Amino acid sequence: MDASTGTGAPLTLALSDDGLYAAHMNGKDLVVYTNPASENKEVQIARVKENGVKYLKFCLTQSPPGEFDEDSGRWLLSANDSCISVWQLEPLEILAEIENVEPGALNIDFGSDGNEVLVFHAWNTKLIIHSLDSRRSSVIKTPKFAHHLGFGYRPQTRHLAILLKPETSDLLTIHKPRSYELVNRTVLPTIDAQGLKWSPDGKWIAVWDVAGAGTRVLIFTADGQLFRTYTGPPDVDDAFDLGVKQIEWSPATGDKGVSEILAVGKVNGNIDLLQTRTFSSSTTLSHVFEIDQHSCTIWRERFTSALGDAEYAEASSSSAFSMSPESSGSLRGVTNMTFSSDRNLLATVDSMRSNVVWIWALDGPPRLASALVHEQAVRQLVWHPSTPQLLINTIANTLPTVRWWSPNSHPVIARVPTQKSESGKYDVKWLAESEPDSAFWFASTEEYVVGYLSAEDGSVQFEVLNSVTSRGYGSHTGGLMSR
Repeated sequence: MDASTGTGAPLTLALSDDGLYAAHMNGKDLVVYTNPASENKEVQIARVKENGVKYLKFCLTQSPPGEFDEDSGRWLLSANDSCISVWQLEPLEILAEIENVEPGALNIDFGSDGNEVLVFHAWNTKLIIHSLDSRRSSVIKTPKFAHHLGFGYRPQTRHLAILLKPETSDLLTIHKPRSYELVNRTVLPTIDAQGLKWSPDGKWIAVWDVAGAGTRVLIFTADGQLFRTYTGPPDVDDAFDLGVKQIEWSPATGDKGVSEILAVGKVNGNIDLLQTRTFSSSTTLSHVFEIDQHSCTIWRERFTSALGDAEYAEASSSSAFSMSPESSGSLRGVTNMTFSSDRNLLATVDSMRSNVVWIWALDGPPRLASALVHEQAVRQLVWHPSTPQLLINTIANTLPTVRWWSPNSHPVIARVPTQKSESGKYDVKWLAESEPDSAFWFASTEEYVVGYLSAEDGSVQFEVLNSVTSRGYGSHTGGLMSR
Protein backbone atom coordinates (compact mmCIF):
# COMPACT_ATOMS: atom_id res chain seq x y z
CA MET A 1 0.00 0.00 0.00
CA ASP A 2 2.84 2.35 -0.87
CA ALA A 3 1.96 5.72 -2.31
CA SER A 4 4.24 7.83 -4.47
CA THR A 5 4.68 11.39 -3.40
CA GLY A 6 4.85 14.76 -5.00
CA THR A 7 2.46 17.05 -6.81
CA GLY A 8 -0.27 15.09 -8.51
CA ALA A 9 1.20 11.80 -7.31
CA PRO A 10 -0.97 8.70 -7.02
CA LEU A 11 -2.47 8.31 -3.57
CA THR A 12 -3.80 5.27 -1.74
CA LEU A 13 -5.44 6.07 1.57
CA ALA A 14 -6.25 3.44 4.15
CA LEU A 15 -9.65 4.29 5.63
CA SER A 16 -11.06 3.09 8.94
CA ASP A 17 -14.26 1.07 8.63
CA ASP A 18 -16.31 4.02 9.92
CA GLY A 19 -14.50 6.50 7.66
CA LEU A 20 -13.46 8.74 10.55
CA TYR A 21 -9.71 8.12 10.15
CA ALA A 22 -7.43 7.91 7.13
CA ALA A 23 -3.73 7.17 6.69
CA HIS A 24 -1.06 6.88 4.02
CA MET A 25 2.71 6.61 3.67
CA ASN A 26 4.83 9.49 2.38
CA GLY A 27 8.29 7.98 2.09
CA LYS A 28 9.12 7.05 5.68
CA ASP A 29 6.43 9.31 7.10
CA LEU A 30 3.20 7.77 8.35
CA VAL A 31 0.48 10.40 7.92
CA VAL A 32 -2.80 9.99 9.83
CA TYR A 33 -5.87 12.18 9.31
CA THR A 34 -8.53 12.61 12.00
CA ASN A 35 -12.02 14.14 11.80
CA PRO A 36 -11.88 14.65 8.02
CA ALA A 37 -15.41 16.10 7.81
CA SER A 38 -14.90 18.55 10.66
CA GLU A 39 -13.41 22.02 10.97
CA ASN A 40 -11.33 20.46 13.76
CA LYS A 41 -9.54 18.16 11.34
CA GLU A 42 -6.10 17.03 12.45
CA VAL A 43 -2.97 15.63 10.83
CA GLN A 44 -0.39 13.59 12.72
CA ILE A 45 2.93 12.45 11.26
CA ALA A 46 5.28 9.79 12.62
CA ARG A 47 8.51 8.37 11.26
CA VAL A 48 8.75 4.65 10.46
CA LYS A 49 12.04 2.77 10.59
CA GLU A 50 12.14 1.36 7.07
CA ASN A 51 10.79 1.94 3.60
CA GLY A 52 8.62 -0.54 1.76
CA VAL A 53 5.44 -0.54 3.82
CA LYS A 54 3.07 -2.97 2.10
CA TYR A 55 0.25 -3.15 4.64
CA LEU A 56 -1.50 -0.22 6.28
CA LYS A 57 -4.71 -1.19 8.06
CA PHE A 58 -6.99 0.11 10.77
CA CYS A 59 -8.44 -2.18 13.40
CA LEU A 60 -12.18 -2.68 12.95
CA THR A 61 -14.35 -0.82 15.43
CA GLN A 62 -16.29 -3.00 17.85
CA SER A 63 -19.46 -0.89 17.74
CA PRO A 64 -22.54 -2.30 15.98
CA PRO A 65 -23.23 -0.93 12.47
CA GLY A 66 -24.81 2.49 12.63
CA GLU A 67 -23.55 3.14 16.16
CA PHE A 68 -20.46 5.06 17.18
CA ASP A 69 -18.43 4.70 20.36
CA GLU A 70 -16.00 7.56 20.74
CA ASP A 71 -14.39 5.87 23.74
CA SER A 72 -13.39 2.74 21.85
CA GLY A 73 -9.66 2.31 21.27
CA ARG A 74 -8.17 3.01 17.87
CA TRP A 75 -5.21 1.16 16.37
CA LEU A 76 -3.36 1.09 13.08
CA LEU A 77 -0.79 -1.39 11.80
CA SER A 78 1.96 -0.84 9.27
CA ALA A 79 4.05 -3.70 7.94
CA ASN A 80 6.78 -4.46 5.44
CA ASP A 81 8.46 -7.77 4.61
CA SER A 82 10.22 -8.10 7.95
CA CYS A 83 8.59 -5.90 10.59
CA ILE A 84 5.07 -5.11 11.85
CA SER A 85 4.30 -1.99 13.88
CA VAL A 86 1.06 -1.37 15.78
CA TRP A 87 0.20 2.25 16.50
CA GLN A 88 -2.25 3.95 18.79
CA LEU A 89 -3.85 6.96 17.10
CA GLU A 90 -4.33 9.56 19.80
CA PRO A 91 -1.59 10.48 20.16
CA LEU A 92 0.09 8.71 17.24
CA GLU A 93 2.81 6.50 18.68
CA ILE A 94 4.01 2.91 18.47
CA LEU A 95 2.47 0.48 20.93
CA ALA A 96 4.24 -2.70 19.82
CA GLU A 97 6.52 -4.14 17.16
CA ILE A 98 6.85 -7.64 15.75
CA GLU A 99 10.26 -8.17 14.18
CA ASN A 100 11.88 -10.91 12.10
CA VAL A 101 8.69 -11.72 10.23
CA GLU A 102 9.18 -14.46 7.64
CA PRO A 103 9.22 -12.95 4.14
CA GLY A 104 6.45 -13.60 1.64
CA ALA A 105 3.44 -13.11 3.91
CA LEU A 106 0.17 -13.39 2.00
CA ASN A 107 -1.77 -11.14 4.35
CA ILE A 108 -1.22 -9.21 7.58
CA ASP A 109 -4.14 -7.82 9.54
CA PHE A 110 -5.59 -7.31 12.99
CA GLY A 111 -7.21 -10.26 14.74
CA SER A 112 -10.20 -10.08 17.06
CA ASP A 113 -9.16 -6.60 18.23
CA GLY A 114 -6.19 -4.25 18.34
CA ASN A 115 -4.26 -6.56 20.68
CA GLU A 116 -3.91 -9.30 18.07
CA VAL A 117 -2.11 -9.42 14.72
CA LEU A 118 -2.66 -12.14 12.10
CA VAL A 119 0.13 -13.19 9.74
CA PHE A 120 -0.74 -15.58 6.90
CA HIS A 121 2.50 -17.14 5.73
CA ALA A 122 3.62 -17.99 2.21
CA TRP A 123 1.87 -20.87 0.44
CA ASN A 124 -0.79 -20.86 3.19
CA THR A 125 1.43 -23.07 5.33
CA LYS A 126 0.29 -21.49 8.58
CA LEU A 127 -1.47 -18.64 10.30
CA ILE A 128 0.27 -17.08 13.29
CA ILE A 129 -1.78 -15.02 15.75
CA HIS A 130 0.45 -12.66 17.72
CA SER A 131 -0.97 -11.50 21.07
CA LEU A 132 0.48 -8.11 21.91
CA ASP A 133 -0.61 -8.01 25.55
CA SER A 134 0.56 -11.54 26.48
CA ARG A 135 3.48 -11.53 23.98
CA ARG A 136 2.58 -15.09 22.99
CA SER A 137 1.73 -16.58 19.61
CA SER A 138 -0.74 -19.21 18.45
CA VAL A 139 -0.33 -21.23 15.25
CA ILE A 140 -3.05 -22.65 13.00
CA LYS A 141 -1.70 -24.78 10.18
CA THR A 142 -2.83 -24.89 6.53
CA PRO A 143 -5.43 -22.11 6.31
CA LYS A 144 -7.24 -22.49 3.00
CA PHE A 145 -7.37 -18.77 2.19
CA ALA A 146 -5.54 -15.69 3.39
CA HIS A 147 -8.40 -13.32 2.55
CA HIS A 148 -11.48 -12.34 4.56
CA LEU A 149 -13.74 -15.07 3.13
CA GLY A 150 -11.53 -17.78 4.59
CA PHE A 151 -12.00 -16.87 8.25
CA GLY A 152 -14.17 -14.76 10.51
CA TYR A 153 -14.68 -13.76 14.14
CA ARG A 154 -18.00 -14.35 15.84
CA PRO A 155 -19.75 -11.09 16.79
CA GLN A 156 -19.61 -10.34 20.53
CA THR A 157 -17.71 -13.45 21.72
CA ARG A 158 -14.89 -13.26 19.10
CA HIS A 159 -14.58 -17.02 18.53
CA LEU A 160 -12.63 -17.70 15.33
CA ALA A 161 -14.05 -19.83 12.52
CA ILE A 162 -11.57 -20.73 9.78
CA LEU A 163 -11.41 -22.94 6.70
CA LEU A 164 -8.40 -25.26 6.48
CA LYS A 165 -7.06 -27.40 3.64
CA PRO A 166 -4.48 -29.80 5.12
CA GLU A 167 -4.81 -32.41 2.36
CA THR A 168 -7.68 -33.19 0.01
CA SER A 169 -10.64 -32.33 2.24
CA ASP A 170 -11.86 -28.96 3.47
CA LEU A 171 -12.03 -28.51 7.24
CA LEU A 172 -13.94 -26.04 9.39
CA THR A 173 -12.47 -25.38 12.82
CA ILE A 174 -13.76 -23.21 15.66
CA HIS A 175 -11.33 -21.70 18.19
CA LYS A 176 -11.75 -20.02 21.57
CA PRO A 177 -11.02 -16.30 21.80
CA ARG A 178 -7.55 -15.30 23.01
CA SER A 179 -6.23 -18.82 23.67
CA TYR A 180 -7.28 -20.16 20.23
CA GLU A 181 -7.85 -23.58 21.75
CA LEU A 182 -9.79 -25.87 19.43
CA VAL A 183 -13.55 -26.00 20.10
CA ASN A 184 -14.61 -28.15 17.15
CA ARG A 185 -13.21 -29.62 13.96
CA THR A 186 -15.46 -30.71 11.08
CA VAL A 187 -14.55 -32.39 7.80
CA LEU A 188 -16.71 -30.66 5.19
CA PRO A 189 -18.64 -32.58 2.51
CA THR A 190 -17.55 -29.99 -0.07
CA ILE A 191 -15.73 -30.26 -3.35
CA ASP A 192 -14.01 -26.90 -2.94
CA ALA A 193 -15.39 -24.58 -0.25
CA GLN A 194 -15.33 -20.96 -1.41
CA GLY A 195 -15.74 -19.13 1.87
CA LEU A 196 -17.52 -18.70 5.18
CA LYS A 197 -19.55 -15.94 6.80
CA TRP A 198 -20.84 -15.53 10.35
CA SER A 199 -24.39 -14.26 10.71
CA PRO A 200 -24.37 -10.76 12.25
CA ASP A 201 -26.20 -12.08 15.33
CA GLY A 202 -23.46 -14.68 15.86
CA LYS A 203 -25.81 -17.68 15.80
CA TRP A 204 -24.79 -19.28 12.51
CA ILE A 205 -21.88 -19.92 10.16
CA ALA A 206 -22.57 -20.38 6.45
CA VAL A 207 -20.08 -22.14 4.14
CA TRP A 208 -20.70 -22.33 0.40
CA ASP A 209 -19.25 -24.76 -2.13
CA VAL A 210 -17.79 -24.15 -5.58
CA ALA A 211 -20.40 -23.44 -8.26
CA GLY A 212 -19.59 -26.66 -10.09
CA ALA A 213 -21.03 -28.60 -7.14
CA GLY A 214 -24.46 -27.09 -7.73
CA THR A 215 -26.24 -25.21 -4.97
CA ARG A 216 -24.66 -26.26 -1.70
CA VAL A 217 -24.65 -24.02 1.37
CA LEU A 218 -23.78 -25.60 4.72
CA ILE A 219 -25.27 -24.01 7.85
CA PHE A 220 -23.43 -24.59 11.14
CA THR A 221 -24.26 -23.62 14.69
CA ALA A 222 -21.87 -21.29 16.49
CA ASP A 223 -19.98 -24.25 17.99
CA GLY A 224 -19.43 -25.85 14.58
CA GLN A 225 -22.24 -28.44 14.45
CA LEU A 226 -23.82 -28.99 11.02
CA PHE A 227 -27.44 -27.82 11.23
CA ARG A 228 -28.65 -27.90 7.61
CA THR A 229 -27.42 -28.28 4.04
CA TYR A 230 -29.26 -26.08 1.56
CA THR A 231 -29.28 -27.49 -1.99
CA GLY A 232 -31.76 -25.15 -3.67
CA PRO A 233 -35.54 -24.89 -4.07
CA PRO A 234 -37.24 -28.30 -4.25
CA ASP A 235 -38.83 -27.66 -7.65
CA VAL A 236 -35.58 -26.90 -9.52
CA ASP A 237 -34.08 -29.48 -11.87
CA ASP A 238 -30.51 -30.27 -10.79
CA ALA A 239 -29.47 -30.34 -14.45
CA PHE A 240 -30.08 -26.57 -14.60
CA ASP A 241 -28.47 -25.78 -11.24
CA LEU A 242 -25.36 -23.69 -11.95
CA GLY A 243 -24.37 -23.28 -8.31
CA VAL A 244 -23.68 -20.45 -5.87
CA LYS A 245 -21.82 -17.24 -6.68
CA GLN A 246 -21.92 -15.57 -3.25
CA ILE A 247 -23.99 -15.25 -0.08
CA GLU A 248 -25.00 -12.37 2.20
CA TRP A 249 -26.63 -12.24 5.64
CA SER A 250 -29.17 -9.57 6.51
CA PRO A 251 -28.22 -7.27 9.43
CA ALA A 252 -29.24 -8.19 12.96
CA THR A 253 -32.38 -6.13 13.61
CA GLY A 254 -35.37 -5.96 15.94
CA ASP A 255 -35.55 -6.06 19.72
CA LYS A 256 -33.74 -9.40 19.82
CA GLY A 257 -31.09 -8.43 17.26
CA VAL A 258 -31.76 -11.38 14.95
CA SER A 259 -30.44 -11.85 11.42
CA GLU A 260 -33.55 -13.13 9.65
CA ILE A 261 -32.47 -13.69 6.04
CA LEU A 262 -29.63 -15.42 4.21
CA ALA A 263 -29.46 -14.35 0.55
CA VAL A 264 -27.90 -16.94 -1.77
CA GLY A 265 -26.77 -15.38 -5.05
CA LYS A 266 -26.65 -17.91 -7.87
CA VAL A 267 -24.61 -18.22 -11.05
CA ASN A 268 -27.85 -18.26 -13.05
CA GLY A 269 -28.64 -14.75 -11.76
CA ASN A 270 -31.33 -15.74 -9.27
CA ILE A 271 -31.26 -15.02 -5.54
CA ASP A 272 -32.76 -17.48 -3.06
CA LEU A 273 -33.92 -15.85 0.19
CA LEU A 274 -33.68 -18.26 3.12
CA GLN A 275 -35.49 -17.60 6.39
CA THR A 276 -33.09 -18.38 9.22
CA ARG A 277 -35.75 -20.23 11.23
CA THR A 278 -35.61 -23.18 8.82
CA PHE A 279 -33.02 -22.26 6.15
CA SER A 280 -35.41 -23.24 3.40
CA SER A 281 -36.09 -21.03 0.39
CA SER A 282 -39.04 -18.71 0.95
CA THR A 283 -38.64 -16.64 -2.23
CA THR A 284 -36.50 -16.57 -5.36
CA LEU A 285 -35.69 -13.17 -6.85
CA SER A 286 -35.14 -13.09 -10.60
CA HIS A 287 -33.32 -10.33 -12.49
CA VAL A 288 -35.89 -10.09 -15.27
CA PHE A 289 -37.84 -7.00 -16.33
CA GLU A 290 -41.55 -7.70 -16.58
CA ILE A 291 -43.05 -5.68 -19.42
CA ASP A 292 -46.38 -5.24 -17.62
CA GLN A 293 -44.84 -4.49 -14.24
CA HIS A 294 -46.31 -1.29 -12.75
CA SER A 295 -45.46 -1.68 -9.07
CA CYS A 296 -41.85 -0.51 -9.27
CA THR A 297 -40.23 2.69 -10.46
CA ILE A 298 -37.56 2.37 -13.13
CA TRP A 299 -34.98 5.10 -13.64
CA ARG A 300 -32.68 5.45 -16.61
CA GLU A 301 -29.50 7.49 -16.67
CA ARG A 302 -29.26 9.99 -19.50
CA PHE A 303 -26.59 12.52 -20.39
CA THR A 304 -27.50 16.21 -20.21
CA SER A 305 -24.29 17.74 -21.56
CA ALA A 306 -21.44 16.93 -23.89
CA LEU A 307 -19.10 16.97 -20.88
CA GLY A 308 -20.82 13.96 -19.36
CA ASP A 309 -23.23 15.48 -16.85
CA ALA A 310 -26.19 13.17 -16.33
CA GLU A 311 -29.52 12.76 -14.57
CA TYR A 312 -32.06 10.04 -13.86
CA ALA A 313 -35.28 10.04 -15.88
CA GLU A 314 -38.24 7.79 -15.18
CA ALA A 315 -38.68 5.08 -17.81
CA SER A 316 -41.06 2.27 -18.65
CA SER A 317 -39.97 -1.31 -18.10
CA SER A 318 -40.05 -2.03 -21.83
CA SER A 319 -37.83 0.99 -22.54
CA ALA A 320 -35.41 0.05 -19.78
CA PHE A 321 -35.27 -3.51 -21.05
CA SER A 322 -34.36 -2.38 -24.56
CA MET A 323 -31.73 0.02 -23.21
CA SER A 324 -30.08 -2.75 -21.18
CA PRO A 325 -29.30 -5.74 -23.42
CA GLU A 326 -27.87 -8.86 -21.85
CA SER A 327 -24.10 -9.04 -21.64
CA SER A 328 -22.30 -11.46 -23.92
CA GLY A 329 -19.42 -11.90 -21.45
CA SER A 330 -18.42 -15.30 -20.11
CA LEU A 331 -18.73 -14.33 -16.42
CA ARG A 332 -22.19 -14.99 -15.07
CA GLY A 333 -23.92 -14.61 -11.76
CA VAL A 334 -24.96 -12.18 -9.05
CA THR A 335 -21.98 -9.89 -8.57
CA ASN A 336 -23.26 -7.66 -5.78
CA MET A 337 -25.79 -8.06 -2.95
CA THR A 338 -26.08 -5.64 -0.05
CA PHE A 339 -28.79 -5.08 2.58
CA SER A 340 -29.83 -1.72 4.00
CA SER A 341 -29.15 -1.27 7.71
CA ASP A 342 -32.79 -2.05 8.61
CA ARG A 343 -32.75 -5.10 6.28
CA ASN A 344 -35.92 -3.85 4.53
CA LEU A 345 -34.12 -3.24 1.23
CA LEU A 346 -31.73 -5.38 -0.80
CA ALA A 347 -29.69 -3.89 -3.66
CA THR A 348 -28.29 -6.30 -6.27
CA VAL A 349 -26.38 -6.42 -9.54
CA ASP A 350 -26.44 -9.30 -12.02
CA SER A 351 -23.51 -9.70 -14.42
CA MET A 352 -25.84 -10.36 -17.35
CA ARG A 353 -26.95 -6.72 -17.06
CA SER A 354 -24.09 -5.24 -15.09
CA ASN A 355 -25.30 -1.66 -15.64
CA VAL A 356 -28.57 -2.19 -13.71
CA VAL A 357 -29.09 -1.83 -9.96
CA TRP A 358 -32.11 -3.76 -8.71
CA ILE A 359 -33.62 -2.70 -5.38
CA TRP A 360 -35.93 -5.15 -3.66
CA ALA A 361 -38.35 -4.30 -0.84
CA LEU A 362 -38.39 -6.96 1.89
CA ASP A 363 -40.65 -5.32 4.48
CA GLY A 364 -43.54 -7.48 3.25
CA PRO A 365 -43.78 -10.06 0.49
CA PRO A 366 -40.52 -9.50 -1.47
CA ARG A 367 -41.01 -7.30 -4.53
CA LEU A 368 -38.97 -5.20 -6.92
CA ALA A 369 -39.21 -1.63 -5.59
CA SER A 370 -36.99 0.13 -8.11
CA ALA A 371 -34.41 -0.41 -10.84
CA LEU A 372 -31.76 2.03 -12.02
CA VAL A 373 -30.34 1.59 -15.52
CA HIS A 374 -26.94 3.16 -16.23
CA GLU A 375 -24.75 3.80 -19.24
CA GLN A 376 -21.79 1.95 -17.72
CA ALA A 377 -21.27 -1.12 -15.54
CA VAL A 378 -21.92 -0.73 -11.82
CA ARG A 379 -18.76 -0.89 -9.73
CA GLN A 380 -19.94 -0.33 -6.15
CA LEU A 381 -23.09 -0.22 -3.99
CA VAL A 382 -22.85 1.23 -0.47
CA TRP A 383 -25.74 1.69 1.97
CA HIS A 384 -25.60 4.36 4.65
CA PRO A 385 -24.82 2.73 8.05
CA SER A 386 -28.10 3.85 9.67
CA THR A 387 -30.54 5.24 7.06
CA PRO A 388 -31.87 3.88 3.73
CA GLN A 389 -29.58 5.90 1.46
CA LEU A 390 -27.66 4.12 -1.30
CA LEU A 391 -24.55 5.38 -3.09
CA ILE A 392 -23.88 3.91 -6.53
CA ASN A 393 -20.60 4.01 -8.41
CA THR A 394 -20.31 3.10 -12.07
CA ILE A 395 -17.17 2.80 -14.18
CA ALA A 396 -17.43 6.36 -15.49
CA ASN A 397 -14.97 7.29 -18.24
CA THR A 398 -16.28 10.86 -18.44
CA LEU A 399 -16.73 12.99 -15.32
CA PRO A 400 -16.25 11.88 -11.71
CA THR A 401 -19.83 11.49 -10.51
CA VAL A 402 -21.72 9.79 -7.72
CA ARG A 403 -25.27 8.44 -7.80
CA TRP A 404 -27.67 8.54 -4.86
CA TRP A 405 -30.95 6.70 -4.27
CA SER A 406 -33.46 6.74 -1.41
CA PRO A 407 -36.92 5.12 -1.33
CA ASN A 408 -38.91 8.35 -0.95
CA SER A 409 -36.93 10.72 -3.16
CA HIS A 410 -36.01 11.26 -6.79
CA PRO A 411 -32.57 9.67 -7.34
CA VAL A 412 -29.80 12.07 -8.30
CA ILE A 413 -26.46 12.11 -10.09
CA ALA A 414 -23.93 14.69 -8.91
CA ARG A 415 -20.56 15.65 -10.30
CA VAL A 416 -17.72 15.54 -7.76
CA PRO A 417 -15.05 18.28 -7.98
CA THR A 418 -11.98 16.08 -8.17
CA GLN A 419 -9.56 15.00 -10.84
CA LYS A 420 -10.78 12.56 -13.46
CA SER A 421 -9.51 8.99 -13.18
CA GLU A 422 -8.37 7.62 -16.53
CA SER A 423 -9.51 4.16 -15.49
CA GLY A 424 -12.99 5.48 -14.72
CA LYS A 425 -12.85 3.79 -11.31
CA TYR A 426 -13.79 5.62 -8.14
CA ASP A 427 -14.63 4.46 -4.61
CA VAL A 428 -17.07 5.77 -2.01
CA LYS A 429 -17.38 5.23 1.74
CA TRP A 430 -19.87 6.71 4.21
CA LEU A 431 -18.69 8.37 7.40
CA ALA A 432 -20.39 6.69 10.35
CA GLU A 433 -20.93 9.96 12.16
CA SER A 434 -20.49 13.43 10.76
CA GLU A 435 -21.86 16.95 10.83
CA PRO A 436 -23.59 17.58 8.50
CA ASP A 437 -25.20 14.16 8.33
CA SER A 438 -24.56 11.81 5.40
CA ALA A 439 -21.01 12.85 4.57
CA PHE A 440 -18.94 10.39 2.57
CA TRP A 441 -15.54 9.86 0.99
CA PHE A 442 -15.15 9.93 -2.79
CA ALA A 443 -11.80 8.57 -3.95
CA SER A 444 -9.95 8.94 -7.24
CA THR A 445 -6.38 7.90 -7.98
CA GLU A 446 -4.88 11.20 -6.83
CA GLU A 447 -7.33 12.70 -4.36
CA TYR A 448 -9.80 11.65 -1.67
CA VAL A 449 -12.67 14.11 -1.19
CA VAL A 450 -15.02 14.29 1.81
CA GLY A 451 -18.38 15.92 1.21
CA TYR A 452 -22.13 15.58 1.11
CA LEU A 453 -25.01 16.16 -1.28
CA SER A 454 -27.23 19.21 -0.81
CA ALA A 455 -30.32 20.24 -2.75
CA GLU A 456 -31.32 23.80 -3.57
CA ASP A 457 -33.82 25.14 -6.12
CA GLY A 458 -34.18 21.77 -7.79
CA SER A 459 -30.43 21.27 -8.18
CA VAL A 460 -28.10 18.89 -6.36
CA GLN A 461 -24.67 20.03 -5.29
CA PHE A 462 -21.73 18.08 -3.92
CA GLU A 463 -20.41 20.21 -1.07
CA VAL A 464 -16.73 19.61 -0.37
CA LEU A 465 -15.79 19.61 3.30
CA ASN A 466 -12.17 18.52 2.95
CA SER A 467 -9.85 16.77 0.55
CA VAL A 468 -6.65 14.78 0.92
CA THR A 469 -3.83 14.49 -1.62
CA SER A 470 -0.31 13.12 -1.36
CA ARG A 471 0.65 16.56 0.00
CA GLY A 472 -1.87 16.49 2.85
CA TYR A 473 -5.23 18.14 3.42
CA GLY A 474 -6.41 20.12 0.42
CA SER A 475 -7.62 23.67 0.60
CA HIS A 476 -10.50 23.83 -1.87
CA THR A 477 -14.09 23.83 -0.71
CA GLY A 478 -17.37 24.36 -2.46
CA GLY A 479 -19.25 22.28 -4.95
CA LEU A 480 -20.49 21.66 -8.43
CA MET A 481 -24.10 21.89 -9.50
CA SER A 482 -25.87 18.95 -11.07
CA ARG A 483 -29.43 18.35 -12.11
